Amino acid sequence: MQTAPNTLPRVSGWIYASVILGAALGMLAGYAPLFNATAGVFARPLAAEFGWGRSQASLSYAASMFGLAIISPVVGAMMDRFGIRRVIAGSAIVFGLATAAMSLQNGSMLVWVALSIVVGVSGAATSVLGYLAVLPQWFDRRLGLALGIAMCGLGAGTVILPVTAQYLVTTFGWRMAYVAMGFGSVVLSMVACAMLRERFPGTGGAGHASAPAPEGVALATALRSYRLWAIWLVFVLSSAATLSLGPHLPSLFADRGFDAGMAARSASMVGVGLLVGRLLTGLLIDRIHAPLVASVFFVGGAVGIILLRANHDYNTLLVATMLIGLTIGAEGDLISYLVRSYFGLTSFGSLFGIAFSGYGLGAVIGPIGLGAWFDRHGSYDLPLLVLPCMLVAASALVLSLGRYRVGSRHGAVAVASA
Repeated sequence: MQTAPNTLPRVSGWIYASVILGAALGMLAGYAPLFNATAGVFARPLAAEFGWGRSQASLSYAASMFGLAIISPVVGAMMDRFGIRRVIAGSAIVFGLATAAMSLQNGSMLVWVALSIVVGVSGAATSVLGYLAVLPQWFDRRLGLALGIAMCGLGAGTVILPVTAQYLVTTFGWRMAYVAMGFGSVVLSMVACAMLRERFPGTGGAGHASAPAPEGVALATALRSYRLWAIWLVFVLSSAATLSLGPHLPSLFADRGFDAGMAARSASMVGVGLLVGRLLTGLLIDRIHAPLVASVFFVGGAVGIILLRANHDYNTLLVATMLIGLTIGAEGDLISYLVRSYFGLTSFGSLFGIAFSGYGLGAVIGPIGLGAWFDRHGSYDLPLLVLPCMLVAASALVLSLGRYRVGSRHGAVAVASA
């Protein structure tokens, strides 16, 4: 592999390690583990105090994901303009304060939803949108592996933070728990930002005039590309199909006659699949054409949903939930990788933001749509037929992307040899 003329000189391996660890730490303390993964912990005491029903308490998740989805393209453009670290740092501070402000709830549904939207908007850059935008600047041949390792931080956060939140709620009450989680997130995020480095720190900051320009497709050209909108639609379909099941799995298992403990293990199997999916996808996409890898994972998720619909055997259902978790894990790695492979780094932040907004949109409409269908018809049967079809459509669509652009992955131009 040859190095492009505008590539920076080789740097110490410690820089590469610092970037990966910084991204992992940042995602551990970021929006998804800190707010979404702990939503169930806070929902119970809030519902008890204010007399809310289950659907009212769960509105927070949908509202925050809506905020994240609509702001993601703007955050991506800001990262291109001002640099990724600056945007993450500013976002992390506001996100932490907004999380702490959730302690001010007074029972008003308007306040509950409005604050949740603010959390989603401010937390967008503390998610994979921000931290995974750094890695393509440093890695080319091993980008998939770097993404997979960094994403383990997010997986660790989804395990650690709900337990931490439960301890804080039990010991200090839900209000102080929100405050502690918010300020803890700010501290860890600042440490993560200190560990990050950028090769192309944005065009708008002073002192960056001498930095080499990244190679890739111009934003205006990319916006007219079929591939960009195909990638966007792939992740609308895939996230809607897989993430729609998360809030409903315990109820689905209960409907099959399994107790609460057995239902909870289904969520754990999703987590196991998610972690394995992140690492496995990262390893595979460095060696195999990423759309082919994505297609296989999407079909695997479709098989998992079909098994979930058609079986009452507990062990088979656990395998089904793990297959769904594998697909969810693969999605996180693939968004960044596909955007980097087809469009390069010239407008990476803006294009990553657009693609990620599709993922966020699917995460909003999927769970709400599935819940609304069940409330009206009292059954998941038809949705569990439609969701596999959505994943098969996403599989076909991602294969239509074709070869990487000239000069990209394993081609003539590389940002770094790492």
